[in-house]
Amino acid sequence: MKKKNTMIVSLAVFMAAGGAHASAFYINPKIAWSQTRVDESRTELKSIKGTWTEFDGNKHESWSAHGNKLSPIFAVGYDFDTQKYGTFGIEAQYGQATNHFDPTDSTLDFDGNMPNDSDTRDFKYSEQTLALNAKYGYKLNRFMPFVTIGVGYTIINSENNFRSGTYWWETRDEERNMSWNIGAGAEIPVTHAIALTMEYRYTDLGNVKYTNRMYHENAAKNNNGIERHFDSNVELKKHEVMAGVKISF
Repeated sequence: MKKKNTMIVSLAVFMAAGGAHASAFYINPKIAWSQTRVDESRTELKSIKGTWTEFDGNKHESWSAHGNKLSPIFAVGYDFDTQKYGTFGIEAQYGQATNHFDPTDSTLDFDGNMPNDSDTRDFKYSEQTLALNAKYGYKLNRFMPFVTIGVGYTIINSENNFRSGTYWWETRDEERNMSWNIGAGAEIPVTHAIALTMEYRYTDLGNVKYTNRMYHENAAKNNNGIERHFDSNVELKKHEVMAGVKISF
């Protein structure tokens, strides 16, 4: 009887271990170093007889910059290991980042009419992304390289400020975009349930589109102080390098 019980316990342990190896839920906290590229283009319009339109001498401006951030990311997922055909998985991930830029900075790539020395401008934003990714990996000796692709829901809050003499604008906007990402990485097992992860990911966060209404300090001007405005389009794209610890259950 004792021998039989020992065999049952041994079989249960073996099955549990096999099950954890074949399919398992996991958590994967990560630290990410991200570089976000910001590309903004603006077209100036003026009110002519009550209609907003481009005019002779209008300004077409564009600038681009990179912002680097170190931020935490948290992921949860489920892996199914087929042994023969590799490991298939699905992962949900949440992360956020903030950046601030001065478009008059000489280190930025600025095209169009260069700002005057008296101009003050800044662009700041924060983004939060919840992504759902599909993963595929294949074990090679002591590590498993993998590829990943997914879609996300991104909330971008931005603020664009400008002042030049008596003209100014302060524009805030919130965009809710569908984003997408693609990446590759590797897992290095430490124990049966713990692995180190390294990953690169590219994410297209989408666009922010808004109108910067230009005001004049003299409120008696036409359009209740609004004489001109700039239609803006901002593109946000992010490169990330992530390192983390994957804990399977």
